[in-house]
Amino acid sequence: MSETVKSASEHGAVALIVFLGILHALGAWSNDLFAPSLPLAADALGVGYGHIQLNMTALLLGFAAGQMLYGPLSDRFGRRSTLVAGLAIYTFASVLCASAGSLEELVAARTLQGLGGATGMVLVRAIILDRWVGEDASKVLSSVTMIAFLSPAVIPLIGGFLASLGHWPLVFWTHTGLGICLLLGALTLLSGARGARPDVSVASRFRAYADVLKDRRALLLIGCVGIGHGGLLAFVTNSAFVFVTYLGLQPLEYGICFSAVMMGGVAGSLLNRRLVTDLGIPKMMATGAVTMALSGAAAVILNLFFGGIWSSLVPSICYMFGMAFILTNAVAQVLSRFRE
Repeated sequence: MSETVKSASEHGAVALIVFLGILHALGAWSNDLFAPSLPLAADALGVGYGHIQLNMTALLLGFAAGQMLYGPLSDRFGRRSTLVAGLAIYTFASVLCASAGSLEELVAARTLQGLGGATGMVLVRAIILDRWVGEDASKVLSSVTMIAFLSPAVIPLIGGFLASLGHWPLVFWTHTGLGICLLLGALTLLSGARGARPDVSVASRFRAYADVLKDRRALLLIGCVGIGHGGLLAFVTNSAFVFVTYLGLQPLEYGICFSAVMMGGVAGSLLNRRLVTDLGIPKMMATGAVTMALSGAAAVILNLFFGGIWSSLVPSICYMFGMAFILTNAVAQVLSRFRE
């Protein structure tokens, strides 16, 4: 009997870890899955390529706002209820995206989708630390991160396949199905998550953000992340038009190129993990910044004088490789300054 209970417990832990890994990658699912279908959506909605990119901006604005909301709310109202509410918003917004008949409707729905989807990115770490401690927590975090790392390699391929079918709302129906699955996972796997705490003041949690805004070093680190993400967003929003419309790739071929670029970030993260202890965070961030700058310069020069797929693809991979050094270390530095 005890072995049966232990086996069931282990299977439950594995299911929870897989669930948290997919949840942690919800931002990538929301953003990268739609990238190959951007030209299709622009043509279907009758807007220019520059205008259709607003949906990506709207999604990121929703994610940014949601990440500030869900931490304090989950401390007060509990992890599970907050996550369920966020995923319900995400799923509903995905239906609205799939049904959008104009750019304005799509942008509004994408903002709501980002607002709901942010709950997963915020609460994964908290849920892990609520359930596991010490080395066990570290192992679970590593497993969840590994699953999230694999997502950038898989998602663009799925997005390319969906785009090859020629019907862009399929992306958002896929998001809807994903949201429903995650909702079911939250309801069935998080029964032991930390519940509501009436003694917690939501207002005091929000006031803590002021401490971050007053810290000059934290602002510089956040600025580094913002600049790096600016380059990433430029690639995500424009690469479909460059590779598909101008270079003539098929949507599935573009998905492969997109995956290769994202895997540059994965490789950078893995290398950073091995070297940061010996070299230190400042050197790793400096290396990342130089790599990103050289990659941008190389992209300009290669496209001016040579052109072609490789002139855009290789510098983009190198840029993501360098950005991993910035993102990983800057976030760790900020979190270490505000542990409370």
